[in-house]
Parts: sequence; C-alpha cells; structure tokens
Amino acid sequence: MTDTNTGFDLIGDIHGCADTLQAMLDKLGYRQQDGIYRHPVRRVIFLGDFIDREPRQREVIAIVRPMVESGAALSVMGNHEFNAIAYATRCRDGKGYLRPHSKKNAEQHEAFLKAYEGTGSTPFSWTV
Repeated sequence: MTDTNTGFDLIGDIHGCADTLQAMLDKLGYRQQDGIYRHPVRRVIFLGDFIDREPRQREVIAIVRPMVESGAALSVMGNHEFNAIAYATRCRDGKGYLRPHSKKNAEQHEAFLKAYEGTGSTPFSWTV
C-alpha cells in the first residue's frame, strides 16, 4: 500500500459467501492484481465471521488471507473463527478440546472442517 491511503471499507459477517464478497469488492472498486484484490487508495478492514453457514468458506479465506498478508486489508477475528480455533485446539492436559466436540459444535463447524479435509492444508497457521 502507498501513503495515499484515504480511507477504509468495513466488511463483516461474510460467513462463506464468496460470491457476495467478490461482488462487493468489485462494486467498491477493488480489482485483482497478481491474484489479490486491491484498491488504489483504500483498504478493507474485515470484521470477522468469515466462516460457518454458507458453502464457500474456503474460497472466502482464499480471498481474504492474501489481502491481509499483502497489506491490502486488515482483519479482526470474529467469534466464529475463535470458536473454530478452540474446536481444533487440544487442552494442555490432553483431555479434550478448548471447545467441546458436542453434537451442536460439530454440526456448526462441519462444513468448514470438510472444506479442508484431505487437502493437507489448514486455515490455521499457528499452534496454541
């Protein structure tokens, strides 16, 4: 990004709606450059809740993450990301997970976890 940044666009509660996110970025004047959405003078601040509910959660992460890593966007974690991390993180004592693997929690994260199943990759690039 350059020093000519004149503002921010706030986007939250995407919940796996990659097509809607792409349409919104296009309408706001963001264009893909080297596979990353950028705006000539603004940046996005993503307000979390990228996952759960809609089917294209992995595609949302594939749009958002490069934007953040390149400086074209900033991001804060939403409660859905926090819950997914807690669901995938074992307790230090090795007895269970930070978020219990109850039926309700498993159903909430099922589509998100399946999006990465068997890919050898994970949306989480850290360990706790």
